[in-house]
Amino acid sequence: MVGNRPGKHLKMILPVNDGLAWLSQIGLFLVLGLLVTPSNLLEFTLPAILIGLGLIFIARPLAVLISIKPFFKFRWHEIGFISWVGLRGAVPIVLAIFPVIGGVENAELYFNVAFAVVLMSLLVQGGTLPLMARWLKVEVPKGVEPNHRDMLGILPENDYEIFIYKIDNKQLDGAAIRLLTLPSGVLISALFREGLMVHPKGDTELKMEDVVCVIGRTEDVDQLNKLFSGESKLKKKQEFFGPFVVDGSALLSDIAQAYGLSVTQAESALTIGEFVAARVGGHPVVGDDVSWHGIHWVVKEVEGDRVLKVGVRFL
Repeated sequence: MVGNRPGKHLKMILPVNDGLAWLSQIGLFLVLGLLVTPSNLLEFTLPAILIGLGLIFIARPLAVLISIKPFFKFRWHEIGFISWVGLRGAVPIVLAIFPVIGGVENAELYFNVAFAVVLMSLLVQGGTLPLMARWLKVEVPKGVEPNHRDMLGILPENDYEIFIYKIDNKQLDGAAIRLLTLPSGVLISALFREGLMVHPKGDTELKMEDVVCVIGRTEDVDQLNKLFSGESKLKKKQEFFGPFVVDGSALLSDIAQAYGLSVTQAESALTIGEFVAARVGGHPVVGDDVSWHGIHWVVKEVEGDRVLKVGVRFL
């Protein structure tokens, strides 16, 4: 309830809850570590490796294939990545403690094998996730975000925020502040250069490594990100999402007419956002894409299960 209600104290409440969650995990793993005897663990290395390899390369890929492929229209490289991200964590180890507590025969075997399999999964699968995402081409280009942002706590609703950006876009090097295409109502409140604060004026020229403090509202952040982003990052993002972006509320029939595509009578009443969300299983995330009439329709922005923006990427 607290996390889903707006409030000026939310920025202070959530880090406390996050800290408590991390403290609980640290305590859990500390207790689990105290139960492990490394010398005993070595005795079960071979069976643990065999079980771990079976889970990683046979059991989980097969389970993913049976449970997902017949019901959802994922492509093979997406199925491959879903199969690879089946990391084992603390839960299997905790479950393996119950036989030890209950005095079950061979309980030590269950616990040590489970612990070794989890350790192997974290090292092998967890350590290679970024590499596998790039290799299977499911990595979403990293978006440009403010280095820091926080509510000012002035208004109870639709409050102003302060966004802090570091200048790393060469196109902005030497550009006067008055030439920046800032959103309406947005103000550059301060500029820091080499640790010193500079009062920004219209003719103040930005330099690389400058830190800029901008006051605006939440809806301004997308335009500010584009303004302060580097050219290479924009280029990569454009290539991923395509050269054009359409609003998720646009009717599929209108898009079909504009691009010369055909739609069924049932599809003509859908919006492009609803169409894409349905094709990916009803729970879209940024980076999901649907191939339709030889065009990739890529989810660029979502709110819950609703698609707000769709990129158009031509094959």
